[in-house]
Amino acid sequence: MSDQNVVLFDGGCGFCSRIVELTQPRMRSKLDPVFLSLLSDKGKEIHENLPLKYREIVSLLFLDGEKIYILSSAVLRCLMKMTWPYAALTPLIWIVPAPLRNWIYRRIAASRKSLSRELHHCHAEQKE
Repeated sequence: MSDQNVVLFDGGCGFCSRIVELTQPRMRSKLDPVFLSLLSDKGKEIHENLPLKYREIVSLLFLDGEKIYILSSAVLRCLMKMTWPYAALTPLIWIVPAPLRNWIYRRIAASRKSLSRELHHCHAEQKE
């Protein structure tokens, strides 16, 4: 993996894409991390070269050099890279035990398909 931080996300999910659209402009650096859809050629290439246990994850991965963060830990890594006041949320969320954070993450991820239908509908209305 490279020295640059990379966020892989489900580009086919309207909810995930919208979160990335909202997050990117609020990052401290416009170049770090790089957000890549798992549907993009570069995203697929990186994802296919990850260890098997990470290739099964198709929602959010944060790659930091040799370390890979998933689920709520990936969200926290993104928060750490954001501007104020978003970055200030990191320690508040970090104190929540990882099993509880990941349970909440999984609940949101399980409902993202229904959330994305609404978001796709909204995007379609805006384009017309």
